[in-house]
Amino acid sequence: MKKKILSLLLALVMALSLVPTSVLAAPSDLGKAHVIVENTTFTKPVDGKAPAWTGTLVDTWVKLTEESTMMSCVFEALDAEGYTHTGTTYISEINGLSEIDGGNQSGWMGTLNDWFTNEGFAAFTVAAGTLEAGDEIRIMYTCSLSDDLGGSFGSSDNTVKALTFSAGELSPAFHKDTHSYTLKLAADVSSVVVTPTASNKNFQVRTSVDGTEYKRTAKIPVADGTVITVKCGDPSWPSMNEKPEKAEEYTITVEQAAPAAVKVTVRSQMAGGYLHAPQEVEVSALEAEKYGFTDALEGVTALDALVKAHELAFGDAFTKETAGEYLAVGDGGWITKLFGEKTNACGFFVNQGYPNDGTPSSFGGYNGTMVTNTPLLSGDVVDFFTYSDVSYWSDYYTWVDAPAEMHVGQEVTATVTGFYASSAYLHKTPAELKAAAKPLEGAKLAWVDPETGAVTVIDGAVTDKNGQATFTVADSFTGYLTAVSNDDEEVYALINPTAKVKEIPMVTLDIKGLHSAQLASLKLYTYTDGVKGSVNLLEGKATVADGTGPFNRKMKYADVQLPAGNYWVQGYNEGGQYNGGIVVTVTADTKEITFQRVYEIYATNSGWVQDTDYTIDYQVVSPDGMNRKAETGTSTNWGNTRTSGIFVKGDNAKVTLTPVGDKAADYNPITVSVKTDSTADVSTKIPAAVPVTVTAPAGSTVSMGEFGNYYVYDFATPLSTKTEGDTMTVTFRLSETSVNHFLRVQHPDGVTYWTFGKYKAGATFNVTKDDLHIGDESFTKDTVNRFNKNVYDLGNIYLNINEKGYLNLEQGQTRELDVFRSWQAIEGFMNAQIALPDVHYTVVDLNGQPSDVVTITPDENNSSLAYMKANKAGTAIVLVTYDAMTHMQGQTSNKENHGFSAIWPECTGVFVVSVGADGSSIATNMTMDRMDAPISSDAQKALDAEHDILFYLGDAGASYSFKPEDGCTVTVARSTVDSKMTFSGFTSQGVSVAEDGTVTVTGLTTGRHIICVEKDGLKTYQVVTAQGVTYDLVDADGNVLPAGTEFKAGDKVTVQFHGLISPKEKISGAYNFNFTLYYKGADGKYYKSNPGGWSGVYDFSGNPVRQKLEITIPEDWDGLSFDLTGAINVGGFAKVPTHRILSYGDGIDNPYGTSAAAIVSQLPALSLKLEGWHVNDVIEKIDAIGEVTLASEEAIVAARAAYEALTEAQQAQVTNYDKLTAAEARLTDLKAAKAVDDLIDAIGEVTLESEEAIAAARAAYEALTEAQKAEVKSYDKLTAAEARLADLKAAKPVDDMIDAIGEVTLESEDAIAAARAAYEALTEAQQAEVKSYDKLTAAEARLADLKAAKAVDDMIDAIGEVTLESEGAIDAARAAYEALTEAQQAEVKSYDKLTAAEARLAVLKPAKPVEKLIDAIGEVTLGSESAIAAARTAYDNLTEAQQAEVKNYDKLTAAEAAYARLLAEQSERLEKIYKTTGDYIAALGTPGVGSTGGEWMVIGLARSGRTVPAGYYDNVVEYVKANADANERLHRAKVTDNARIILALTSIGKDVTNVGGHNLLKGLDNMAYVQKQGINGPIFTLIALDSHNYPTMGDVTREKLIQVILDAQLPGGGWNLSGESADTDMTAMAIQALAPYYKTNETVKAAVDKALEALSALQRNDGGFGSWGTVNSESCAQVIVALTALGIDPATDSRFVKNGSTVLGALAGFYVDGGGFKHTADGERNGMATEQGYYALAAYYRFVNGQTSLYDMSDVTIQTGGNTPANPDDPGKTDPSDPGKTDPSDPGKTDPTNPGTDTPATGDTGVLVWVIALPVALLAAALVLKRKEREA
Repeated sequence: MKKKILSLLLALVMALSLVPTSVLAAPSDLGKAHVIVENTTFTKPVDGKAPAWTGTLVDTWVKLTEESTMMSCVFEALDAEGYTHTGTTYISEINGLSEIDGGNQSGWMGTLNDWFTNEGFAAFTVAAGTLEAGDEIRIMYTCSLSDDLGGSFGSSDNTVKALTFSAGELSPAFHKDTHSYTLKLAADVSSVVVTPTASNKNFQVRTSVDGTEYKRTAKIPVADGTVITVKCGDPSWPSMNEKPEKAEEYTITVEQAAPAAVKVTVRSQMAGGYLHAPQEVEVSALEAEKYGFTDALEGVTALDALVKAHELAFGDAFTKETAGEYLAVGDGGWITKLFGEKTNACGFFVNQGYPNDGTPSSFGGYNGTMVTNTPLLSGDVVDFFTYSDVSYWSDYYTWVDAPAEMHVGQEVTATVTGFYASSAYLHKTPAELKAAAKPLEGAKLAWVDPETGAVTVIDGAVTDKNGQATFTVADSFTGYLTAVSNDDEEVYALINPTAKVKEIPMVTLDIKGLHSAQLASLKLYTYTDGVKGSVNLLEGKATVADGTGPFNRKMKYADVQLPAGNYWVQGYNEGGQYNGGIVVTVTADTKEITFQRVYEIYATNSGWVQDTDYTIDYQVVSPDGMNRKAETGTSTNWGNTRTSGIFVKGDNAKVTLTPVGDKAADYNPITVSVKTDSTADVSTKIPAAVPVTVTAPAGSTVSMGEFGNYYVYDFATPLSTKTEGDTMTVTFRLSETSVNHFLRVQHPDGVTYWTFGKYKAGATFNVTKDDLHIGDESFTKDTVNRFNKNVYDLGNIYLNINEKGYLNLEQGQTRELDVFRSWQAIEGFMNAQIALPDVHYTVVDLNGQPSDVVTITPDENNSSLAYMKANKAGTAIVLVTYDAMTHMQGQTSNKENHGFSAIWPECTGVFVVSVGADGSSIATNMTMDRMDAPISSDAQKALDAEHDILFYLGDAGASYSFKPEDGCTVTVARSTVDSKMTFSGFTSQGVSVAEDGTVTVTGLTTGRHIICVEKDGLKTYQVVTAQGVTYDLVDADGNVLPAGTEFKAGDKVTVQFHGLISPKEKISGAYNFNFTLYYKGADGKYYKSNPGGWSGVYDFSGNPVRQKLEITIPEDWDGLSFDLTGAINVGGFAKVPTHRILSYGDGIDNPYGTSAAAIVSQLPALSLKLEGWHVNDVIEKIDAIGEVTLASEEAIVAARAAYEALTEAQQAQVTNYDKLTAAEARLTDLKAAKAVDDLIDAIGEVTLESEEAIAAARAAYEALTEAQKAEVKSYDKLTAAEARLADLKAAKPVDDMIDAIGEVTLESEDAIAAARAAYEALTEAQQAEVKSYDKLTAAEARLADLKAAKAVDDMIDAIGEVTLESEGAIDAARAAYEALTEAQQAEVKSYDKLTAAEARLAVLKPAKPVEKLIDAIGEVTLGSESAIAAARTAYDNLTEAQQAEVKNYDKLTAAEAAYARLLAEQSERLEKIYKTTGDYIAALGTPGVGSTGGEWMVIGLARSGRTVPAGYYDNVVEYVKANADANERLHRAKVTDNARIILALTSIGKDVTNVGGHNLLKGLDNMAYVQKQGINGPIFTLIALDSHNYPTMGDVTREKLIQVILDAQLPGGGWNLSGESADTDMTAMAIQALAPYYKTNETVKAAVDKALEALSALQRNDGGFGSWGTVNSESCAQVIVALTALGIDPATDSRFVKNGSTVLGALAGFYVDGGGFKHTADGERNGMATEQGYYALAAYYRFVNGQTSLYDMSDVTIQTGGNTPANPDDPGKTDPSDPGKTDPSDPGKTDPTNPGTDTPATGDTGVLVWVIALPVALLAAALVLKRKEREA
């Protein structure tokens, strides 16, 4: 029951805190009116009278009552601010500003909603309905009867001058004469404020939508299509002006963008369950409006999400019409119906926290926000709920702490914490709320189904007093874990589920191990975070046999069930020996794990003993390249007990045997890899060391090592390298080997050199410059040989990419690149000595420019091996090349040649790599015709970037066709090949698409090209290789036949190709192919070349014999040609693409992948011509001409050429020869006509200069035959040109007359009239040809300007001598001048006379007001400053000429001098205060330890240069000894005790690190402790540390302290201890702490600048400051210290001088005779006030004298070596000081905790007087000198 009552009380408090003001307001609340009082027109003196004030005086809202009128609202607003006003029915004065002050037409006027009312203000009342909530009343001062405010009594203009909107873009831009507009709004804008301004505010402007009017301040609801109407000056509306005939009406149609949306997770619960599955949904800013609800914010609100929740819960039943049956939202966002039930027991949370605006509530906690004004962002999670406990609202909001992953059968303990949801308003943030939650007893645990939201309670899972419940995970567990209500225990929980629990799958697998010589049994343990479990999970599980035979039996643990994860496995042999252990990973996909054993590991060297002569290192690498944790065991085999290890099938077990002891000197380590699924051992001989020496040219890179296994080069590290002169000597320690050693020498100026062999100890090698071809221009790194040196030297390349030549990587991913030269540089058929070229990688973007999408880093020893890292999203092209090299054992067809070519440029390796977006899934369907090759899978048809070469004839290049999936676009990047291959971007040029979607790409010349296929923003790429070739037809004797040879059926024809290269060149261990030219004839028969026997594999590319094909034309062939299509048939070894799985890192592996098709590449089509073909070809060419046009010329010429190539006998067989001659004749006519057309077109624009061209065109036309004339297309152009020429010739004389006018003067009038008459006499067409017409009109305009200017000149000349009476004539002349156009004004000759007259008048007029200001000074007092300053400012603003007219200037200088004397007297008083207060404090005796009478007294004395009694230090030592704890803290909660004493001791030069054996700095070493005092702790900790640049300790850093202080800054710029308003003292102290960083830290500077603004705003008009509601001296003191710390003079900085009063003067006001200060003006002498006032003056004196600031004690020399008290025998004990101690006279005053350096002693007289008096004296002297200068 007690809990129920508590819950009820909490609920009531929350309810009251959540009720919006409008809900609790009385029904009679009539709202407020907006009142503004301003003077924006009378800003400068008029007739010598300055305005009493300017700007906005009042801007406030006044509450309306039934009795309110416009006038009463204005008076109420003025009275509330204490401003005067005169008049009851008519306002004549406000706050000293009266009518007529600003001129004869000046006074007060007012508008109601921007309309000058037609009746007095009192006539507009609430009672009459003419004054309403939201109305704007603006009272304004006018100097011209409202003309200067936008009103006019004489104008009937009722247009709208300006129209603005609170949101959106108006189109077109507003203009008063345009009446129709479109307002484009963002999707999240649901309302706009429309602000129209009338051209004449005497007319009303009203805004409406569908007849409903809205005020200027009202938000108008809008949606797409809303029409807003703005009307001005309707005749039926009231106005002081004559009514217009009709209103001006403007319409604005809203055009709204599609709603912006955010993605939020919505969770809706009722009665302890979810109404729908929690899910992320897209919510737009207009969801609520769609259903008739209105929120209070732009953008997406919680109400929008709540509407979406109802859609999810009720589906189609929730409509705009039925929405009210499910949801009701009252005024202010109060929900009265939710999810179809009337209730107020409901609420919502955002991101697991109480939604609030961050402002403290009067009920405690924070003011909540409603669904209508709570904004949502993408990623937010929103809970909508009704309380299960509807009576008392005692539901807890809960949090569940449980494992993120679970598996069936696992025992899980979850912890539930909770907090009353109805009290959540007590905490500002979700994190604070969760931190306040306590363990919840009695709650149940349940699963939430992620698909349906169904809640399933877990049997028996009820939390204990610690909030914990333990349960076993059942088979049916799903989704999210949550706490739910337990009605039996009256525990009510709101659902707040965990993140979705990941199910660790239970995996059923077989665990195997080879038996017999392999493993007999296993033990398996969990392995989590590097810790092995204690339970053998295979305990009791029997093994079963798997296989037969003594050596094939295998043990197996069948159907083992394990949750996915990591495990430690130990293997044992039949004798029970532990053979080793290893970590394995079980995943959901794991079906079996087979363990294998390296059953013995040992060195076979005779007599060697493990760990005496050698050690064993055992490493296991998984197939994905990760190192497994593994350890070795032992195993006894055949009587020998040796080291053993286990690994998983597919792993690479690497065993390294390293000689030690006396063996280390003569033997090398050896590493053996084991990758087998059969019995394995490592019994190997540790090799003897083979020392060798190599000499080479200086600058070389020398490498040596072993090469035995395919592709694995074991590089040795040089023992020494020494260079002498131009020779370097390198020594190596190789290992004895049964295979090959290699030597490679590289040099930047030479060609890389390779040699192989089995080297003996002591071998020496000398590689010379000649060996490296240094200086040999005939063979360099870039030399390309094309079989001219060696038929086995094809300069091609293979890459380990894929058949597309396209890779996709994720950012950060790394991929190995392996590059293979083709032809390989090998020694012969044994393939045991393979030399590798130096490889280069270039990365470019799709336009061929350098790219950093990926970075490629070659291996440091072998550049054919590299690693590519994906850096950032994008796509790049990688080009791979290699240099020429020398291989001394290399296979060659020329024994004198050992060189191998650099890469052929057209064979440059190319692939595309994308990072991020991947279009690999796009079905490009790019295949190659495999002819009759057997095909077992579609993969065999795929086009291969390297193996499928498109061979072509001619210069146009190859073409390739394919049909991608629908919706694709295709572009191509064609390479350019010269000395290297380059790319310059993708294009659609040469890409065509047929109706059926087939794409054909043409222009693929010799080289590599890239085809891009794009769909839906994704792209995929295919590299295509093309090669141009030629062929000859050869007879039986080997003679080349003429090109036009025709054959007969049955003939045998030999085709000899030139330039074919093999598509799958030899790769050791991978490809040993031979190649056959393979053609299919039109008769279906296949024709093959001789593959060249088994050795044909090696020289296909370089041997013409291998590129010859014999074709027999069928005996019965009756066609005119015999056509064939072909490819290359590949035969020999290895048909899978094994080069792509080769690795220089891992060597050669068993080939895998799809077997390649036996048919590759595409040979050019052949066509053998039979007898009659050429005659037929001519006949077809002639028929193909068709209708003859100029475009037919190429076809006609081709037909003629073909005809002429025939023999006479063949020509006689051409049956359509007449068609050819007729076509030629027709072409002749067309060309003749075309020549005339060209002449006509060449005329171009007709000018007088065109006459010759027109005549030539006419003559050419007349020379044509009639038939040819009929073909002239441009004849109309010719006649038009002739007509135009005639018009031009007529216009020329008029142009001449106009040009003759010349410069226009008043005498040019006759010439201008004559030219005008001549122009008017022309026809319109001729007038159009007059080029100088603009000159004529310009002359006429110029003449008019000259005449207008002459009249103004006459008016100016009439002004005469200027007096004050000349003003009318001057104004009239000025008005006449201004009425002129700019061009006319430029012609006025006497304008200087006018400006001189105006200037003279301006001199005469301004002097009078200045004289009045001087006279107004009167008797000079300290309060005269503003009057003197105003007079001085006004005088100084005059020009010297105007100043000469001021007759009473002497009065001003006399007043200034008198004021300077008064200031000097005041400064003497301040000096007296400083000295007497110092004397008073010094007389108090030895300071104690504490915040009053202690450290602040010491700091004031020390920083003023006075002596501090020695006994003070003794007091400190005893105090520290008595109070310092183990952490050197003087107070358990207040770090300021340490800080204050550090500052005092530093000021007197004492060592703060050894105070009676205690280091006071150590007490500042913990941020948590420092912050216990709120912001005060970090402030004074930082001040103390910076006082002498002391080091920080522990986790405290200056950066952290600064950040804590910055984080505490209020939005307005200040600081405080609590609340939302800035406090003077805390703001000043924070500035003091940050001051040292002001000039070096931009963030600090910005914060301090903002704080200075806040501090200035807190200053009172008398210069003083207050804190905690009390005006006091200490606040003034803290401000002085803060300003001087920043180098700001508090006596002169304009920000801190108010009404001539400064904070120094204000501090002096608290002085007590005899020395000291009061806390408040009416108080007595106060110790804290006296100390703070005194050290503030010390700070000021230090600033004046250019010394360091009060707390910058770097000028103090610190005594080191320890400080001892004066009387160590009497430690004494002092009460600990309390830095937070309150001043008893002011509970709001706290001790500042802060200190200073060498300053003039308080007794140094005259300093302050001098500082203040000097500027005044200088000012007075300057003024006197200026006066004397003027008089002279």
